[in-house]
Amino acid sequence: MVEPLAGLAIGLAGSIHCAGMCGPIAISLPRTGHQALREAAHRMTYQFGRVITYTTLGAIVGVGGNAIALSGYSRTLSIASGSAMLAALILQLVWRRELISGKQVEKVIAPLKQTLRSLLTKHGALTHLGIGLLNGLLPCGLVTAALLGSLGAGSIGGAALFMLGFGMGTLPVMSAIAIGGAKLSCRVREKLRYAAPAISLVVAMLLLVRGMALGIPHVSPAKPTVTHPSCCQR
Repeated sequence: MVEPLAGLAIGLAGSIHCAGMCGPIAISLPRTGHQALREAAHRMTYQFGRVITYTTLGAIVGVGGNAIALSGYSRTLSIASGSAMLAALILQLVWRRELISGKQVEKVIAPLKQTLRSLLTKHGALTHLGIGLLNGLLPCGLVTAALLGSLGAGSIGGAALFMLGFGMGTLPVMSAIAIGGAKLSCRVREKLRYAAPAISLVVAMLLLVRGMALGIPHVSPAKPTVTHPSCCQR
């Protein structure tokens, strides 16, 4: 299926962005001091908490996408989603601004951050799961762009799978940070800086092309022809 693969590609390419935004939380996860295997398991529980939140957000977005698709505007939805992704990329690359930011956002998420700080002082698998679930709700331009891409799936399942793939794509780098406190050099970060925007651009263009009904199999299917029954039949 295309949706999880597209989400996976964005997640993998965006891991560097995730490392910068969510890395401090991953490094600050409470350490139990128990066996290394148990501690690693707790940190993976945190990772899957993030993935669960991303997948749930995708399903919620998919409800709206599914309603629009059922109304007969699936191609319009695909073009709108691709255009929105392009707009998000322009904001981040040209004006170097996140799609969602500002003091008003900080006020809204203040209770969320306070809850996260409280959880970071506790221990246990459920605590790590809770941190992951809440971490997935923090405002992030990359997550917003991925959600816009999932909207183009036009179904609840497709959008959820898109975001599931996105979350899974972030696991390798984020797991390395959470388990081992791994850090990437500035040179590596600079080289991979535009990986996520490049993948997002490809997905946005695919959404646009799909909505244009160019007659390309599996990529941009042509509009179905409607045949009317003959009125002369008896």
